Amino acid sequence: MNIVETEYYEIEILKSWFPDKESSYYWCGPGLRFPFSHESFLEDIHWEKMSTYSLRNGEGQFIGFGQYYEKLQRCHLARLVVSPSQRSMGVGHKFISRLMSVGMKGLGTNECSLFVVNYNEKAINCYQSLGFQKQEYPTNHEYFDDIDFMVYKNA
Repeated sequence: MNIVETEYYEIEILKSWFPDKESSYYWCGPGLRFPFSHESFLEDIHWEKMSTYSLRNGEGQFIGFGQYYEKLQRCHLARLVVSPSQRSMGVGHKFISRLMSVGMKGLGTNECSLFVVNYNEKAINCYQSLGFQKQEYPTNHEYFDDIDFMVYKNA
């Protein structure tokens, strides 16, 4: 598996992974308008405005997507997802671990953060297995009852 910068053509595949409002909310919380147009999707994922990476399998097939940016002196991970056909197989754990390494190195930090819908148990379990722990919301950040803030600190 390789982590590479996302190619524009992969956006169409990515969009197909969110056929309904529930799946899009699990992925992006309130930050993704649904139903989405191609233009609104690109706007909502901040295409070309932040570091955006794909996971490709050994055959070069697009199987994961994620982004990162600096937030509160941490590598903040956003819009993390694995292809529906690859879920519950450890792919997400490997991808996120690699994205964390790329992001922390690129930003010169040893901490990461992310937001997660608090009833997305599979995602929470994955993040906890990587060392993320639930924390209080950052000061001056809009609060959502159903979204948790998690932080990873590299010892």
